[in-house]
Amino acid sequence: MATSVEGGSVRQDSDLFEIEIGDHDFEFTSVQFGDAAVTGAQVSMAVGKHPVEDFVVLRHLKSGELETSRPTETSALSKNGFNRFFVVRGGQTNRFFVESLSMEWPRNKLLAWQVKFLAGAGEEESLVMERDGADHVFDDSDEVDVGGRDVERFKLRRRKKTVTVIYGTDREFELERRIYTTEELMGVFGVPEGYRLDLIGSDGTFHEMAPGERLKIREGMEFGSHPPVGQSS
Repeated sequence: MATSVEGGSVRQDSDLFEIEIGDHDFEFTSVQFGDAAVTGAQVSMAVGKHPVEDFVVLRHLKSGELETSRPTETSALSKNGFNRFFVVRGGQTNRFFVESLSMEWPRNKLLAWQVKFLAGAGEEESLVMERDGADHVFDDSDEVDVGGRDVERFKLRRRKKTVTVIYGTDREFELERRIYTTEELMGVFGVPEGYRLDLIGSDGTFHEMAPGERLKIREGMEFGSHPPVGQSS
């Protein structure tokens, strides 16, 4: 059994409390403490984040909620339970809710998958925000703004296994939600032989997909095609 030495005494692993400490990218470091309670300052210093005043320490509760741990505030640790913290550079935190779970974060934006991680949501669930009477469904890689004047409230919804995309002016295709190659999509859409496939951005710009390019399909994507340069349509 591995041991650690504190204050000249040998301490067995069974005497230690292990915690996970994440950063703003949700990359975690495992740290062991010999005491059953830690302060926010101790958590911050354990991962080399100092001066302590420049960082926010957040305790990630087993319920999924996040709460600030002040530098002198102590948090009781569980021997074989859930001990997770985040240490993120910042000052004031932005409050938001996910399915009534209270969250706070010292930056204005998170990725949707990170919000889902905090709420304990699975791969089969999507993050949803209601705005102006309509639901906005986030893809896992989308940025989510939690830094507005109003406290944002999000929901979780079981993700559809398919998405609807558009090819040409108005031809709709219902496709399995997964990654496709350029050639697979051209086959699905029936692109004429020798033509090139275009992904049309939300701003109307055209991106010609390269042979073998891989693309994760999302709801509402639009595609078009064009003949090779120098060939008339």
